[in-house]
Amino acid sequence: MILVTGAAGFVGKAVVSALDMSGQTVRCLVSASGLESDTRDGNTLGVDLASVDLQGQRDLRECLVGVDTVVHLASAQRRGGWEDLMSVDYRGTRELLNAARDIGVGRFIYLSSLGAERASAFPLLRSKGIIEQFVRNCGIPYTIIRGSAVFGPEDSFTNSIVVAMKLFPFVFPKPGSGKVLLQPIWIGDFAECIRQAVVDTRFARETISIGGPEFMSVDQLLQGIMGIAECSRVLVPVPLPSMRFIVGLLKRFFPNSLIATNWLDLISRDNTCEINGVHRYFGLRPARFVDKAGYLAPFARKSNL
Repeated sequence: MILVTGAAGFVGKAVVSALDMSGQTVRCLVSASGLESDTRDGNTLGVDLASVDLQGQRDLRECLVGVDTVVHLASAQRRGGWEDLMSVDYRGTRELLNAARDIGVGRFIYLSSLGAERASAFPLLRSKGIIEQFVRNCGIPYTIIRGSAVFGPEDSFTNSIVVAMKLFPFVFPKPGSGKVLLQPIWIGDFAECIRQAVVDTRFARETISIGGPEFMSVDQLLQGIMGIAECSRVLVPVPLPSMRFIVGLLKRFFPNSLIATNWLDLISRDNTCEINGVHRYFGLRPARFVDKAGYLAPFARKSNL
C-alpha cells in the first residue's frame, strides 16, 4: 500500500489519481479541512482517506500499518511563512520519518524544490534543504524529487499571479530585473514522474531534479500569462524586500486568496535544472507552458479572491 500525505492538495490530487489509475492501492493522509472538503464534494479522490496530525506519533503509526511506500507531499508552502514551514514541513516530516522507520516502511518519496539548500536565503528553500538531510539520514531507502515550479488549474503559482494582476489595473510589480530563469512543468507530467519514481526501485537513494522543457525568464512568464489571461500590464521592477511587503499586505486583506509570500522564492532566483531530465529519467516529453496554460483564459478562470 502507498500512503500519500497532502493528498487533497494541488499536486497531491494529481499524484493520487495517477497512482490509482495505474492500479496501485493508495491511502490518503489529508488535513482535517481537506477531509471535510473532500467528503463534502463526494470523495473526489476516490480512495481511502485518513485525517491524521503529522505530529501525532500514535495516529501516524496506526495510519502506516500495512504501508510499504510513503509519498510525502504535505507542506505549508501554499499558505505559510517560516513558522508554518517549521511546524508542518520540519516537525511534521521528522515525526513521519520516525513513525515510518519504526513501522518498517520500505520506501520514502519526498517532494523538494530546485535550489533547496540548508543555507539558502529563501525560507522555503532553506526548509526544504534541512528536510532533505533528515530524509537522507532516516535509514529508509528514499527518493528525493526536486521539482521546479508546477503549473496547472488551481495551482498557487500562476493563479496567484493572475489574482494579483487583477488588483493592479495598469502596472504589475515584478521581482528585480525579471531576468531570473524558470522551468515550469505541467502538473500532469509532474504527477507521472512521481508515479514512476514510486513504482521503480532504481530510483532508491537518489535525488532527482526535474523541470519543464524550456527555460523562461520571469519577464517571459509574466508576458505569457498576460497574453493568455488577456490582462495587459506594464511590468515594473521592484526589489525583493518590497515585493515581500506588497504580497504580505495583499494576503492580509485577502486571507483566502492563493497569494502567498512563498511563491516569491520560486521567482527570485534561477529555478532550473537539466532541460531534458524528465525524458532522461522517465522517458516523457513534457508539455510546453503555452500549450497547457489555457486554464488562465478569462472564460476558464474562476476568481480566487
